[in-house]
Amino acid sequence: MLMIYDNPDTRAVFFGEEGKPLMAEMEAIMAELKESGELVDTAALGDPAATKVVRGSGVVTDGPLAEAKEHFGGYLIVDVESEARAVEIAARWPKVDTAMEVRPLLGDGGEEM
Repeated sequence: MLMIYDNPDTRAVFFGEEGKPLMAEMEAIMAELKESGELVDTAALGDPAATKVVRGSGVVTDGPLAEAKEHFGGYLIVDVESEARAVEIAARWPKVDTAMEVRPLLGDGGEEM
């Protein structure tokens, strides 16, 4: 899973006029992943001010996924031959003060733990 972290400023750049070249880069990578069959699923997440429920405390707050300056803005699930290939894809993702985290997904039985 390639987890995309951004912030309000990066979203403004991506979706503004100056972001057209960045969007074109992103669309080219997505087209490549679709054509190769490596793309399994992808989604952008909405408003980062989501409701967060803190387990066991009964506290409900508004805020990003984690207490951080970055927001979990979306993800790609890819089926690749190696972690190196996933890192290669992440390294090519258009950057505007964003980060992408590469995490393996556990199989159905969770035996990788």
